[in-house]
Amino acid sequence: MAGDARGGQEPPRHVGGAEDDRTFDGCGAGPQVDDSLVDEPSGNISVEHIQAACLEKGFICTAAAPLDRVKFIMQCQRELQRSGVLETSFGSSWQCFRGIASTEGVRSFWRGNLIQVAALLPTIVTHVFIGGPTQRFVYNNFPLTFPFGQTAATYTAVLCGALAVSMVSYPLDFARFRLAVDMKSGQGLSYDYRHSLAFFAQPIFSESPHLLYTGIGLYVLGSVMYGMLHTAMVQLVLPRLPAEVDGYDAFAAHVGTGLGASAVSTLGLHPVDTVRRRMMIAVTRDDLRYNSARHCLSYILLTEGLMGLYRGATFTLVRMSFVSSLSLAWAVAT
Repeated sequence: MAGDARGGQEPPRHVGGAEDDRTFDGCGAGPQVDDSLVDEPSGNISVEHIQAACLEKGFICTAAAPLDRVKFIMQCQRELQRSGVLETSFGSSWQCFRGIASTEGVRSFWRGNLIQVAALLPTIVTHVFIGGPTQRFVYNNFPLTFPFGQTAATYTAVLCGALAVSMVSYPLDFARFRLAVDMKSGQGLSYDYRHSLAFFAQPIFSESPHLLYTGIGLYVLGSVMYGMLHTAMVQLVLPRLPAEVDGYDAFAAHVGTGLGASAVSTLGLHPVDTVRRRMMIAVTRDDLRYNSARHCLSYILLTEGLMGLYRGATFTLVRMSFVSSLSLAWAVAT
């Protein structure tokens, strides 16, 4: 049995863990820590490692923040219209860019980025000291007689580790997302939420704090499904690629394979992310709140058709390519 042989072993690395730069939504709930940080015992991780991770993720998040805001608004504009936040309709991403710039100014493209950067340290620390140990504990103590053996242990450990981290990172990402989609209906008007504290101070969260975790099940499950799909495609193509990556052609083939797998995985899970984010917008209104993800999905299909689930998908791929390029450039530079 594979289970008998795994005692004391480390579980396989995150399969698209909860916080990955390539996560299915293109912008996970918080940043992903390098695998080297997650896989190492917490006692071997230095402050310099954590500082380096924060610096890298902070740079990438800040550079991509304008793209994130446009992506969120394009993806959820029908829900924003339904809730009264958005009065017009953007026919393209460029029109959305121009509309935001003319109404709110250039600085507004970084709306919500402050809490995103501030969340880096607690999220990374949670990954290292809670997510990794939780994943190893579940993997090493999974029942040996359970069907499917090591495969079941692997994905159960990944789910538990991702859920443990998301309990800390998800509300922070919730606030960041709601600030990003909070729009002014005209020049001189104010936002519904001036800052993240104003969002958390809403009475509805005092009465029902669990609403801050709206869609967390879709997020964790979608992230793991993304990882499974991405890993399967890479493993399928990898044996056909050159073993050495010294030459330009071989390097380009490896990079292209990674980007292609990420693009297909992102498109495949885009509907899951759309449903989750639309639930996050509607949850603060009793008259608009969806009873479940199924209710939200049914509403989108009934009112907008299948294409309603893929709103903003093209721009999501643009954002994914930009972030991947930044990550690659950072890795080469450092």
